[in-house]
Amino acid sequence: MKKNVNMTCMISVLMLLLFVPVINAQNNNDDVRLFESFFFDVPISEKPYVQGGLQYWSYDYANILDIGAQGGYAINKKLEIQAGWGFQSISPDVGDGQSGISDLALFGRYKLANGGPTNFAAGAMLTLPIGSEDVGQGLMHFGGFGAVRHSLGNGMTLTGNIALIFYEVGDDRETSFNLSAGTIYPINEKLCLVSEFSLHSEFDYMIVTSGIDYNLGSGRVRAGLGIGLDDGAPDIKIMGGYLFTL
Repeated sequence: MKKNVNMTCMISVLMLLLFVPVINAQNNNDDVRLFESFFFDVPISEKPYVQGGLQYWSYDYANILDIGAQGGYAINKKLEIQAGWGFQSISPDVGDGQSGISDLALFGRYKLANGGPTNFAAGAMLTLPIGSEDVGQGLMHFGGFGAVRHSLGNGMTLTGNIALIFYEVGDDRETSFNLSAGTIYPINEKLCLVSEFSLHSEFDYMIVTSGIDYNLGSGRVRAGLGIGLDDGAPDIKIMGGYLFTL
């Protein structure tokens, strides 16, 4: 088990994060994107956007570094397409390291409700198996998801999504039910705190993430930290990047 984590304590802390009131916050959180569920979300961007950066996973048996980019382009006010691609380097505790490009991940999002405090979206995803098998890529995954955002009167936004993803595993295909819930709340006019709890049923993946999104005007600086709660999640996940609109 993952380092004897007290699950009851962790969930209690998460719930406090989700419902801490925000005072004097007036920001429009549609410009603030999630960390763990970057693509599984609701807002449709008015302009094309790209985030370049890195993610670092630390497991008991290996460390993984991913350097890449992800972004989206709105076809209209309700439909957006997104993509993510990167370069991965795996450094195992035993044996030689490997590196190579990842598969190209494609997403589509359709906003079902527009306006009011509660908005919904539905979407689909597909990975194109163009990545290197040396880093466990070259696989076709696909699935669909639904997402919700609810804005509270004090400036905080509640987020959530559910997804059903069909993963290619060897010669078989495994089905995973993915679930996420989180909050976005402004600290001031430029700085937002983003917190999220996510689980993937098939791979014993459960993680709590928290990060900051700082608006520079010309772009957004984003940095986050994740703590794994189950065997399939990394012990530590570090995320950093810079998001800008085109």
